[in-house]
Amino acid sequence: MCFCISVALRLYDPIRRRVLCRSLIVVGDWGRMGRSDKALRAIPGWFYPSDIALFRFALTESGVQVGRGDLAEVGTYLGKSAVLIGEYVHPGEVFTVIDLFGDVSGALANDTENAQQYPALTEQRFRENYKKAHDHLPVIVKGPSEILPDHAAADAHRFIHIDGSHLYEHVATDVMTAQKLLAPQGIAVFDDYRSVHTPGVAAAVWQAVEHGMHVIAVSPMKMYATWGDPRPWRKSLTSWLPGSGLDYEEQSVLGEALFRVSPKPGVLLRALVAYQKRRK
Repeated sequence: MCFCISVALRLYDPIRRRVLCRSLIVVGDWGRMGRSDKALRAIPGWFYPSDIALFRFALTESGVQVGRGDLAEVGTYLGKSAVLIGEYVHPGEVFTVIDLFGDVSGALANDTENAQQYPALTEQRFRENYKKAHDHLPVIVKGPSEILPDHAAADAHRFIHIDGSHLYEHVATDVMTAQKLLAPQGIAVFDDYRSVHTPGVAAAVWQAVEHGMHVIAVSPMKMYATWGDPRPWRKSLTSWLPGSGLDYEEQSVLGEALFRVSPKPGVLLRALVAYQKRRK
């Protein structure tokens, strides 16, 4: 399979990043593969191997931890992660995505970032990409993320992906929305929790930890957390990680255990060597 590698991408300019997205061949067990993979690889966006694997783990395990439950995504861009999430929607479950899809948010900093980073984002492009992998569209809500509770059931979600605004005030609201919508053992995934251009995300998610959210894993790009009992999640991760093909270690942060997960260094090195050989 062809994947981007988060560490490698930071070493190249935007043009080379796009080349890497299409050319790096990574050998490793990144989790169960499904019919959405071809569409997933073709959609532009930032979704790296460790998170593809962790999403598959979380989407599968949340069905064990919660049972039947809804799914949601805040900030869907062109549908890369939504396509994967859609593979795990079971009969009787509802998948809801919410995005501005090019509309203004009313916050100058947020609108400026959207115009610079996501100029191609439209609801129509999302629909087209999603339909390449799935027969039925999710529930699509166009608007600011704070209206999501008006369109999704409280205490009923087993999985929520938060990848919207990077402004602290917006992310803090998204955190509260996730807590409101999740079932007791549901899992929330927060993007860009540690990037240099997103200090507001870091502030909001670690503040949530001080108020009862439990982090179970972090990758180079995303944080995985629950407001339920973290022990069953950690137990499942302990069993799954050795066979995942990923590098990992257990750490203690604020008195609680969490797993740091990333691509194995050897996999990254082999991918970079292969890329350099193809350039010659």
